[in-house]
Amino acid sequence: MNMKTVEGLVGARSNINLSDTAMGVYRQAMQKGDTATAERALGYAGDMTDQAEAYEAKAEEGIKADAKEMKEKAKADQEKIIEKRKEEQKELEARIEESRKPDGDTIEISGEGTPVSAGTAGTSGTDTSGSSDAAASGADTSEMPPVVYNSAGETTPQEAPAQAEISVVV
Repeated sequence: MNMKTVEGLVGARSNINLSDTAMGVYRQAMQKGDTATAERALGYAGDMTDQAEAYEAKAEEGIKADAKEMKEKAKADQEKIIEKRKEEQKELEARIEESRKPDGDTIEISGEGTPVSAGTAGTSGTDTSGSSDAAASGADTSEMPPVVYNSAGETTPQEAPAQAEISVVV
């Protein structure tokens, strides 16, 4: 709460209480017929009422300042939320774009061991998977028997089916 608001509310309440006291004195003086005291008490009551109105104006200024501050805070909070949502939207779009990309490369190998997919049809049986052992020795993939490794790291030769399709996911 703004200090002007607090000061205005407290000041207005105090001056209204003082005005009520002066009005009580006015009533008693009128009952006794003392017009001089009654006029003086009425003057005090009027002064206190004027001061209470001034404090009321100060309280209204404080309330307006509070409202303005709250409005600015709400706007800043809203801007933060909008920025956060934009970032989340960008992240979501990036994830969607990433999910549209294929998870890996696929190659189809014929019975002779040569790649037959459209992207590798021009190669003549050399290893296109990036294996450094086969590329360094210049060995043809059709001459290499299929091998399976067990948990001990030993190789076990395997017979490949005549028409096999292998999918490699990277």
